[in-house]
Amino acid sequence: MSNLGKAAKTLGELVMLKSTAEDDIKPIVDYVSDRLKRTGLEPRYHNKAGRPAIIAQSGKAGVLLSGHLDTVPHGVNWDYKDGETVDGKMYGRGACDMKGGCAAILVAAEDLVAAEVPFSVCFTTDEETGMKGAEAAAKDKAMRTASAILVAEPTGFDIVVREKGLLQFSLKTGGVSAHASMPELGENAITKMTKMLCKLEDLTKVPHDSLASLTMCIDMIRGGTQINVIPDECVADVDARYPASMTPESILELVRKRIGRSGYELKILHQLDPVETDPELPAVRILKEVVGSKARLITVPYATEMVMFKGHGNAAIVCGPGDPKVCHCDDEHIDVSEVARAVDIYVKYCTKMAARGKKG
Repeated sequence: MSNLGKAAKTLGELVMLKSTAEDDIKPIVDYVSDRLKRTGLEPRYHNKAGRPAIIAQSGKAGVLLSGHLDTVPHGVNWDYKDGETVDGKMYGRGACDMKGGCAAILVAAEDLVAAEVPFSVCFTTDEETGMKGAEAAAKDKAMRTASAILVAEPTGFDIVVREKGLLQFSLKTGGVSAHASMPELGENAITKMTKMLCKLEDLTKVPHDSLASLTMCIDMIRGGTQINVIPDECVADVDARYPASMTPESILELVRKRIGRSGYELKILHQLDPVETDPELPAVRILKEVVGSKARLITVPYATEMVMFKGHGNAAIVCGPGDPKVCHCDDEHIDVSEVARAVDIYVKYCTKMAARGKKG
């Protein structure tokens, strides 16, 4: 079977295995584990008490290829069924983000084992919800000894060398419940929240250059228990993405300057540092040679597990099949030919990096 056929078959099987935070993750973990074992690799597991990460290694050192198997929730406004292929594009939740990249890694692993090229793989199952699996897997010997770590997230085969930082926090206002017909007896927590959020208007405007600037979005608001009851609590969740020139502390200080330092509770929910890999490193230059002259070295506004894998002295980069603009969208899809191309890229990259390691 050609790489195109293998890519289509593997991608279809992955897409049909549901893997949101609400799903039983065991079926897709078993599928990937069985594939690795049939390839001749022995999986080992991290974060076993939570949603596990799978690592397998062939030979010593070599490139580590990484992907996440979990997806965001499906959504309802779809025109295509999961696994349906139209004009060479396969549709389904996770087809692009990022079961396409994971399928390419699984197929590439077969070719690399057959060619006796050293490499390793990592598959996580909680990238969309916390990256605890990646955090645990980062301590594995395969991570520590890898010549490069390549995350196969969809980039259209551009090469990500920088990611913005992430800060997610909640704001909570309190009030006093009362009958809605007698508001003078209560204190409305939602009203307090809306007045406070209006003071953040300048921070939540879309900047001219979102890659170089802070972006802040108010993405969830919860408050009230019933239409005829004055709400005594309101919570707003805020997502901020920031460049390396800023810190979480500097962002929160901007917030406090606008809304004051009292009358609310602020809780940090999740944060990830900005991350950058030197674009002049041999691991980056070799990947660009393999992908081709059209590949750009880029910065992205979102976070990937690249941030969890930094710090071992090896290059962490992101490059994979698919258009990132269709991630998390209705009718998510990927061109199957891109998945097959990713197989070729990963095999060539691992082979060139191994040859360089022997010379070094």
